Amino acid sequence: MHQPSKWWTGLIVVSVLWLAAISFKTAGVEDDIAPRAQAAVAAAAPDTAAALKVSVRGRDVFIQGPEFSADQSARLSDAATVNGVRLVDDSYDKLPTPKPYAFRAARNGSQLVLEGGVPTPAVRVAVVNAARSATTGGEVVDRLGYALGAPANFAAIAGHGAVQATKLNGGTFSLADKAYSIAGAATSSDIYEAAIAATRQLPGGAVLANAAILPPEAKPFIWSAVRDAKSVVMSGVVPNDEIRRALEAAAVKAWPGSSVMHQMQIARGAPSGDFNAYTTYALAELGRLSTGRVVISDASYTITGEAPSSAAYDEAMAGVGKLPRGLTLAKADILPPEIKPYRWSADFNGTALSLAGLAPATAVREAMLGSASGQFDGKPIRSEIGIARGAPDGDLAKASASLLKQLARLAQGRAEINETKVSLNGAGLANVTGAAVREELAGALPAPFTIAAVDVRDGPVSPYSFQLQKQDGRVRLSGYVPSDAARRDLVDAATQAFVTETVEDALKLGDGAPKDFVTSLKATFPALARLWSGALTAKDATLSVDALAIYDKSAEQVRKELADAAAGDIKLADVKIGVKPASPPLAVAECQPAFEGLLAKGRIRFGTGSAELSRESLALLDHIVDVAQRCKEAEITIEGHTDNVGDEDSNMDLSKRRAAAVVGYIGEAGIDTARMSSEGYGQTKPVASNDSAEGRAQNRRIEFVVK
Repeated sequence: MHQPSKWWTGLIVVSVLWLAAISFKTAGVEDDIAPRAQAAVAAAAPDTAAALKVSVRGRDVFIQGPEFSADQSARLSDAATVNGVRLVDDSYDKLPTPKPYAFRAARNGSQLVLEGGVPTPAVRVAVVNAARSATTGGEVVDRLGYALGAPANFAAIAGHGAVQATKLNGGTFSLADKAYSIAGAATSSDIYEAAIAATRQLPGGAVLANAAILPPEAKPFIWSAVRDAKSVVMSGVVPNDEIRRALEAAAVKAWPGSSVMHQMQIARGAPSGDFNAYTTYALAELGRLSTGRVVISDASYTITGEAPSSAAYDEAMAGVGKLPRGLTLAKADILPPEIKPYRWSADFNGTALSLAGLAPATAVREAMLGSASGQFDGKPIRSEIGIARGAPDGDLAKASASLLKQLARLAQGRAEINETKVSLNGAGLANVTGAAVREELAGALPAPFTIAAVDVRDGPVSPYSFQLQKQDGRVRLSGYVPSDAARRDLVDAATQAFVTETVEDALKLGDGAPKDFVTSLKATFPALARLWSGALTAKDATLSVDALAIYDKSAEQVRKELADAAAGDIKLADVKIGVKPASPPLAVAECQPAFEGLLAKGRIRFGTGSAELSRESLALLDHIVDVAQRCKEAEITIEGHTDNVGDEDSNMDLSKRRAAAVVGYIGEAGIDTARMSSEGYGQTKPVASNDSAEGRAQNRRIEFVVK
């Protein structure tokens, strides 16, 4: 004790040994208490313990972390006071209680990002694990935080939504309290259907707020329906489930007793327009067929199949022409039914024609109707010709046309085709004999069609009739002529006389024409050509005229010319010629085309080397008078031109006189010529070469210039 340097050293050694003993003893106590305290906390708070930190110092236990419930402190303090614990101390963080309680899962490429609140670590693990199980090969990014106030069944709802979001491109799921919303684009129709189905089977407690799920895009957008005797199968894509269900219901209603199946999927990319109208139309058209297929590819439509009857075929073909707006026809390959024996007939009762039977195609039927219209012009025609397969080899249209031509020569009768055998019976018109009918028919029938029977009674020859009808730019010749040469003669004469009209030949051959019949008719044509409209009728040797002239003086002149034309046995019995009502005025801009249009049809002619108007030009001049009368506001110059034959000065003088003669003719017709002037240019303004007769004829002309 009296040697401090020695006992101080011993004191240090004793202290170190004491501290070491205390440390070893404390560490042993902590190692004993810590696992028991942690296990007790985990047992007392199995859902939240993972977020709590339990530590031990000596025999004191410390608990830290979020406060998940109001009784957490008392409950966990009691649980952590295991044997050997002197004190339990805790420190908890208050958690938010958001309104609404929000959770969100968003797919970004291969990642699924989780954000928002979760009520407990156990729920967090459940949601994250559910997301990871659905994110094959992807990554789940956990940005969740703890929050109080989660709706009931939150784990199931959030897990369900997160899983659905992983299945969609750009998939986004959000939960606001109980409001469940999902959006994104499906990569296949199956995924889309599953995603939509999932919104209808939400976990308990969830309420669907919004489902903005896009189906996959289909290009081309194709829908089809196929029908056979027992079933209807619809496949392809439609833009929504409403159309799909409507189509299925329509098919069930349209084909009761048939098996209706659908393999339709939902997709984006439908063509612009009313796709529902497109598919409804196509399904209705399929209903006209016994077997068939309809396809809508984008906005193009295809129909193929077979019709059960001729009437159904016509309805189906008519339907092809009634596509909904926006739908275009790609192909229509519809087969008519096959029918045997193959028959066709035509019945004429003297006033109307009835067609019945079959044709192999619409074009053939149209040809038959065209033949009927041509042969029975002006007669009512009723057609009940159906379309069917099974026609005999050969040109059925030509065979029917041959029969119709002969039937048109009868006062009444019937023509028939039965397979390749044809027959004709009835009574002939004037100048028609049964022998002639048979001969013409035999010569006109195409192989393999042959005559089975011709029973035609000879028709009367009297009265021998002819009519010239002038109306609306047409001159129609009808009635009888004695020969083809006479027909050509009349048509040629009419074509030369009626320069402002189109001549239509509806003449028929017949014997018994009066003497000088054709000659007398031709003689009337120049006068008739001057008329505005009307008709010349010949019955046997008697002519009558009922017409309208363009102006008063022309009416007087035409009457005289017609009287002079009658010769020989032909007599002019009745002539009624009035004057047409004034035509409406023309705008000045319309006058030049009107004059040029008339002069394009014919030329104003003069006597050789003179200014005397030829008789053949009077018809053209009278129609020019009508235009001049309608162009009262126009300044008009009539120009005369010649070819280069003769003296240049003489040609200049001749052109001036000819132009003045035209002005004079117009003035004599009663037209005020104060706005008209005449000019002559001789040979100075050719429009063609004078080296040919044709060119010189073009240069000899009168032109109207409207200013």
